[in-house]
Amino acid sequence: MEREQERKRAEQERVERKRVEREQAEQERVERERVERERVERKRVEQERVEQERVEQELLFRRLKPVETGYHRKLRCMDGTRQSLLNQIVEWVANKSGQQNVLQGNTYWIFGSPGIGKTSLAHSICANLHERNHLIGAFFCQRDDSNLSEPINILPTFVYKLAIIFPPFRTIVAKHLRDDPNLTPESMKGSLFLDFLPSLPRHLEHTLVFVIDALDECGNHQNRQDVLKSLTDAAALAPWLKIIITSRPEIDIERFFRGLTSSSYSSYDLATDQEASDDLRTFARSQFASVASRWHLDTAWPEESDFNKLISRANGLFIFIKTLILALEICEDVEESLKETLQGSAGTGLESLYRLYSSILKAHRNIGGFWRMIVVITTAQYRPLCEEPIAKLTGVKPNLVKKWVDALSSLLYRDEGANGAIRVRHLSISDFFLSDRCEYQVNLRKAHAQQGTACFETMVKGLRFNICGLEDSRLANADIRDLPSRVKQNVSEPLQYSCLHWSDHLCSSANRDERLLVLGDLKTFFEGLYPLFWIEVLSITGMVPIGAQSLRRLLSWVRVSTSSLLPVRIPS
Repeated sequence: MEREQERKRAEQERVERKRVEREQAEQERVERERVERERVERKRVEQERVEQERVEQELLFRRLKPVETGYHRKLRCMDGTRQSLLNQIVEWVANKSGQQNVLQGNTYWIFGSPGIGKTSLAHSICANLHERNHLIGAFFCQRDDSNLSEPINILPTFVYKLAIIFPPFRTIVAKHLRDDPNLTPESMKGSLFLDFLPSLPRHLEHTLVFVIDALDECGNHQNRQDVLKSLTDAAALAPWLKIIITSRPEIDIERFFRGLTSSSYSSYDLATDQEASDDLRTFARSQFASVASRWHLDTAWPEESDFNKLISRANGLFIFIKTLILALEICEDVEESLKETLQGSAGTGLESLYRLYSSILKAHRNIGGFWRMIVVITTAQYRPLCEEPIAKLTGVKPNLVKKWVDALSSLLYRDEGANGAIRVRHLSISDFFLSDRCEYQVNLRKAHAQQGTACFETMVKGLRFNICGLEDSRLANADIRDLPSRVKQNVSEPLQYSCLHWSDHLCSSANRDERLLVLGDLKTFFEGLYPLFWIEVLSITGMVPIGAQSLRRLLSWVRVSTSSLLPVRIPS
């Protein structure tokens, strides 16, 4: 009896265990399915988020047309220099929005004379802020770059960079762009989405900073004001947003900041930097040590008295030392070259720097065609040119242009980021060419007239019907698979430049004689079929809008010049 009961109990326990196991297995199965559903749902949500982010970013990039610009670590100040100022800026950025300091504000203007090191400082500021997750982005203005010299490109670039790192702002901007297909940077009022900043979270984990370098190289005294107002207004609206601007102390920029309340911004004159002299000596010692090593000279070269003279001549300008070092690196006798540099008395302001530029150029001053090359480089303000188009526009042999650029490597360089285009190393070099301190002073208005003539001559020689040899003119450009290669093969860079910028040069010439200089070319061009061939080149290069701008600019120029120009038929 007991044995039978034991057997039943064991059987019941076995059945119960089986039931529990089944329930447990079912629970585990349900849990696994729940976890899997949640995983699939999270993945779906993440994919939707990523896809939405991609679509929004593409929309913003397509409609805002931001400019590709940013800082470079290799262009920073030398380690150990400008340290106090950099620390001060980092502390200013890190200041909590709730701590109201009337001496600080949310905009910081750093200014100084040409060559004092503003751009190197801007690169260092960007690097420091990037490491601390404070950097939105930067806009490095550049006068000889058509994108980086236009104030209208600053705000779209700022808005795009902020939208990329700040999703709530990106969503707002994307929604407005989707809702209004006619909304563009050109059609919107000056603030360009910055009015939405107050509706965003007021307390972010990090203060965010946008840096603008060399604002004086962008636009003119009229359109810079609009950008400055939009940026400073935005910084005032958003406690988490700060703006840093570097520039020369141009009167329009200085006047703008003077018109603000002292509590809304801070300013810093680099000429008053107490540590700048020591930083300059540190930088110079490092640079001269490198030259001494290369020339197998004593490590103490140059001797202290000569070194002090150089520091005095530099007058606080890092560009003086940098240019001198570049010149010494390619000279025949480094010690003799340094002696020549030290001859004469030290100048004030930019005098010593300009004297250095003159000494570098003196070996070429009497060479035929050399100054024509300088004129072309100086007037190529809209797009830097490579050696081939420079040679074409000057009538100088290409090998000579290459040789001269090599010889002037302390003043000029080949920008590999722009297909080897020739640029001046510093804006003060262009300023020198235009100044009366230059033995062959470039008359900018006359030079533009000459460039306009050279552009017309290039177009007259190069333009022709169906320049790319298309088999079917009915096809849209987008349907011609090999159009880019055909353009590259048939439309030379000098011809492209001339088609894009002839009116820029022509309309920059001012007096009667300069305008009459291009009258014959203007008549030849517009009284033939060349305008049609010109429009064709604009079409296949995707630059048709420039055509309307060029003609409007030309019509205005002709109206102003009616008293001194003969009648010319211009397409309306």
